[in-house]
Amino acid sequence: MSYYILIRVIVPANTYHGRWIMKYEYTVKIFSMQDLKEKGIVVDSENNIVYACRADGACEVHDVKLEQIENLSQALNEMGSAGWELIQLTFHESGIVSFWKRLLT
Repeated sequence: MSYYILIRVIVPANTYHGRWIMKYEYTVKIFSMQDLKEKGIVVDSENNIVYACRADGACEVHDVKLEQIENLSQALNEMGSAGWELIQLTFHESGIVSFWKRLLT
């Protein structure tokens, strides 16, 4: 089951001191472990998504099969196709939390 939290930012005018103001709406989508399994992203102990950061701050995805990365990309692209821009992605033991924004028209 996916969870969405929709937050709308309303700006009263289109300009502020002569500058054009962009209006956005924001949402948080949680991909539960069940959601990930249904999308073909294996979440067992041997085939898990591993994202790690070293002490020098360099971060990378490793020990992940190519199909895992492709399936995760496809899941994220579904939101992108609906006009949402990914702001941040956070991995958690219960799933993945993603933060999105899109331009209000």
